[in-house]
Amino acid sequence: MSDATLSLVVLAGTLVLFVWNRLSVGLVAVISALALYATGLVDATTAVSGFGDPVVVFIAGLFVIAEGLDAAGVTTWAGRALVERTGGAGARCSSG
Repeated sequence: MSDATLSLVVLAGTLVLFVWNRLSVGLVAVISALALYATGLVDATTAVSGFGDPVVVFIAGLFVIAEGLDAAGVTTWAGRALVERTGGAGARCSSG
């Protein structure tokens, strides 16, 4: 197989794992990096270099904070407060 075809197979597999939603996002990322390394598309340094990027660490931190807020019930409370303030009305579209 060509490198392009192999890359598309790994990408498709990654998308399937994300949509399947049975594995955590972090685990899917590690599996994808390992798949790219195992197929020879990237070397080991390149495969793990993205995990130290400040943006990746920031987004991982956001996932942790969001899960903490959800576990504490803050998201439920905020959602209910929002529904109370809007009177339970759905999205309204005004024309012209």
